[in-house]
Amino acid sequence: MNDEEPDDLWPVLPSEAVQDALSDPGLPVDLFSAIVAIAENPWLPESSARDSAADWRRLPIPHGRGLVEYVIAPHSHVVRLTRIIPL
Repeated sequence: MNDEEPDDLWPVLPSEAVQDALSDPGLPVDLFSAIVAIAENPWLPESSARDSAADWRRLPIPHGRGLVEYVIAPHSHVVRLTRIIPL
């Protein structure tokens, strides 16, 4: 167990479409790992701002598997997963 407080994690709230994808037993480990990384730090260096709003982000799934799009709500300390774009 590490010394970090659980409060350092960002709660990740998936949209209905993302919930369906996450409930798939064949969910790729790379995708799950990307979502865990977002919970640890939604401003990951690998992520990029979507359009002109810095709180709307895109994170590539490793090995070219797709993108995860999400919105950071800093005032409520929550990340909302909006969609997964498989490639």
